[in-house]
Amino acid sequence: MGGKPLSLILLLAFSIFASHSNSLPLSTNNRWIIDETGKRVKLHCVNWSSHLNAMVAEGLEIKPLKDLIAQLKELGFDCVRYTWATHMFTRYSNYKVGENLDKLNLTSSRLGIGNFNPSLENITVVEAFDFVIDEFGKQGMMVLVDNHVSDPKWCCHNKDGNGFFGDQYSDPKEWLQGLSNVANRVKGKSQVVAVGLRNELRGPGQNIDNWQKYMSQGATTVHKENPNVLVFVSGFNYDTDLSFLKTNPLNTSIGDKLVYEVHSYAWSTGSPKDWIVKPLNQKCANVMNGLNDRAGFLMSGSNPNPLVMSEFGLDMTDMDDKNQRFLSCMLAYLAGVDLDWALWTAQGSYYIREKESNVSEHYGLWNIDFKSLRYPDFPQRFQLVQKKLLEPSSNSSKSYVIYHPLSGQCVKVNTNNELELGDCEWASKWNQEGQQIKLVGNGTYIEAVSDGSQVKVSNDCKSKQSFWKTLSATNLHLGTLDEQGQNLCLQRESTTSPKIVTKKCICIDDNPACLDDPQSQWFQLVTTNV
Repeated sequence: MGGKPLSLILLLAFSIFASHSNSLPLSTNNRWIIDETGKRVKLHCVNWSSHLNAMVAEGLEIKPLKDLIAQLKELGFDCVRYTWATHMFTRYSNYKVGENLDKLNLTSSRLGIGNFNPSLENITVVEAFDFVIDEFGKQGMMVLVDNHVSDPKWCCHNKDGNGFFGDQYSDPKEWLQGLSNVANRVKGKSQVVAVGLRNELRGPGQNIDNWQKYMSQGATTVHKENPNVLVFVSGFNYDTDLSFLKTNPLNTSIGDKLVYEVHSYAWSTGSPKDWIVKPLNQKCANVMNGLNDRAGFLMSGSNPNPLVMSEFGLDMTDMDDKNQRFLSCMLAYLAGVDLDWALWTAQGSYYIREKESNVSEHYGLWNIDFKSLRYPDFPQRFQLVQKKLLEPSSNSSKSYVIYHPLSGQCVKVNTNNELELGDCEWASKWNQEGQQIKLVGNGTYIEAVSDGSQVKVSNDCKSKQSFWKTLSATNLHLGTLDEQGQNLCLQRESTTSPKIVTKKCICIDDNPACLDDPQSQWFQLVTTNV
């Protein structure tokens, strides 16, 4: 650790302690994932691929495995969604890592693995799979082993043969055998907390009857081999749609081990251009409502289950308006329901993808050097959603933090009784009293001063400008009325200032011609009891 700042060392130590503090295995209680003590465990994960042609975790030709995992822990992740292909275990289990790279003409990749991870070069791909999982365990990282595809290759296309049961490479019997092999293989490895049955079902062959049949068989197979692990179940259309479960619930008997998963990308509902060419409040509201309708409903009702957004991501090499807007909307959704999640993806490149070697992964957290971040603002933007906000076993009263998704920061009161943005670790907490927002442990309320002025807290509970309501289709605007009866909304003063001011509200109605960017005014009341 020579040369690292003390704060980073302390963060790493805290992360390791926090991960080991979970009492494994995990189970479910209503919509929550819990440990053996009944405490909630919030999964905030990152994907890491080993399902492509090389059949080994990406990046091992560039850095030692232990260093890569340590970097993920330093970034605050507590688990990895670690992908695998069925045929790795049913057809190619005797392939050695180095020899397989030679078959793929990946000479430099083999040399790199021999240099940085020599223990892996001459073992089989399934032994390498175990080796990586064991290193996760040594560093206190939980693992979800995800059956990504059957035939080892890039995912996904509608007609790639991996889409649905009965497709070219997706023989159900072989798939079940693969699940059985992996579930048995990770038995006794407590860090493996879950098995994902299948990633992103898709294509013209999708149908409810076969989904019910095979997902039930898959869940039973995994549970029989390894009753300790959670079982993750995905839906239709690239795992964006589980709405059919409203009328066709999954018939399975795996007790408190069932978890559903959903994916969301900028293109999941409509064109990615919609984030630019349509009013952002309406677009984001439609996405949030769609997520609730197609998946979020599973967390409520008479028989709630946990839901994990096991993939969402964006092009981190180009944080243009489209990507910024999508990310702000997703962060608001995740924070609003305190959802467990897994970012796509960790790897900065692939050994080989669709016949091209050393391919950069633009959605990768790491750059191609597997060290620096493609998106340097990641730690700040994701700080709140990495925290557990709700603890169902707690008797503590609920309050709010006020979250600003665009910056990733939270509202706090400074020494001058003014509102500003800062690290969410030090966020002020609030209660709602009718339309007033009261500082916890203090008799003061949020009060606007005037258009353009910094917002303050005040003892004047009768001031008309201390009454607030959520505005716009997203409910992400907090607005009050000025003396002329016009709406003023909370707004970050600028990208270089932490001050929170009030300004004329941006695009809070349904005007389809209003294309101004309202993100600076998105402030969200997020419930917490932690």
